[in-house]
Amino acid sequence: MTKPGRVTALLQRSGAWLLWTIGILGSANGYALEAREVFKLGEPSVVVVLAADAKGEKNTLGSGVLIAALDIVTSCKVVEGAADIVVTQGSALRKARLQFEDKERDLCQLHIDDALPSGKPATITATALESGQDLFTISAPRGIERTISRTMVSGLRETPGASGRLIQIDAPLSGPSSGGGVFDQNAKLVGILTPQFRQGEGASFAVPAEWIADLARRNLDRLLAAAAPAATSAAPAQAAAPADARPAWLPRLGDRWKYRLLDGKRAVGTLVVEIAEVRDKSVRERITREDEKKFLAERTVEAEFNPVRFQEIVTHTGGYQLAEISPYAGSGQEFKPGQQWLDIPVSLQLVWYGKHRFLTRAKVVKQEAVRVPAGQFNATLVEATASENLGSSIVKVTCRFWYVPEFKRSVKMTLQIDYSVTVMSSGSEAYELMAFEPAK
Repeated sequence: MTKPGRVTALLQRSGAWLLWTIGILGSANGYALEAREVFKLGEPSVVVVLAADAKGEKNTLGSGVLIAALDIVTSCKVVEGAADIVVTQGSALRKARLQFEDKERDLCQLHIDDALPSGKPATITATALESGQDLFTISAPRGIERTISRTMVSGLRETPGASGRLIQIDAPLSGPSSGGGVFDQNAKLVGILTPQFRQGEGASFAVPAEWIADLARRNLDRLLAAAAPAATSAAPAQAAAPADARPAWLPRLGDRWKYRLLDGKRAVGTLVVEIAEVRDKSVRERITREDEKKFLAERTVEAEFNPVRFQEIVTHTGGYQLAEISPYAGSGQEFKPGQQWLDIPVSLQLVWYGKHRFLTRAKVVKQEAVRVPAGQFNATLVEATASENLGSSIVKVTCRFWYVPEFKRSVKMTLQIDYSVTVMSSGSEAYELMAFEPAK
């Protein structure tokens, strides 16, 4: 049985007591701000939440509110059954995981590993509301960020067995607005928009922000599981195939590549790919980041150049996506300029639309000199592209790969996603070889 002192410590570490303290300090009688001032103060705390199931077939778009630099609250309906959760704010994209879940109250807490550059946690208040009081909602209806609506308290509804009352408001609630914030005239967070308690057309509800302080207490099982030391077991790696059974250019157990990760032109991390197992003409890669010790991913990929599908996408810290058709192309591979491959499937996480499947066309573009931290090399450039109309936007995907035979693996990979909406927007990332350490 857990001692009270331990539970108290866990609750304190979860931030629940901090949130409650912030609520108590909220001002009930502060000077009423104009709508533009409420928006200016409240908007940096609101994010878009994108959730997809394991098959990528069900995509849900919603909103969320930052309550700490790395913590976000949203409606549980937004992330229900999600295997993949991403939050965005402006051009920033972060992978998120479910931390606390309270389906009864439709309140879930997400955690991200890197803070959003423009994000600012909301100030939570537990001030009592009154019917007729003016409020503001800030959310992302249809994924359109920075949207504010003026509303008022239509009524306060008692809920059986719960402290605090549901906030009924007169503003209509669209699906993507779920999880957004309700703010008072002092730009303090008083509620989270929820579709769960809807009773009829035109009746929208928000759960009181004071319930956020109860999330950790109502998730003690998750807290205790996180506090317990994780049991680890390492499966023995399969022995590499005999040297004379494999061409020298194929990757071998222990081969290691180190890549510099760029966001646009800004260096943001170092990705390491190491061969953990060899299976005939496929290999198991172990992927880590030197700047993020907690990140670890493994995947099995083809060890020969065979552009019929993209390999398993690796989404890592910061929401970056390592997307590769065929990472390996050694001295046995012949490239001919103009050579093409059609209908190569890839599923990517998009800022506006969640996970989406594209059919790309790949071709050998040319031989060209490429400079990466490991040096300058004569490389073969292979480019894969796709373009598709999604709603009111045209989304264009461009992946480029530069192959140098002596390094076995591509020396540079880039992913560019362009959106043509009201204004043009795009996101780009690149991986450039810093070093190759062949197996000893």
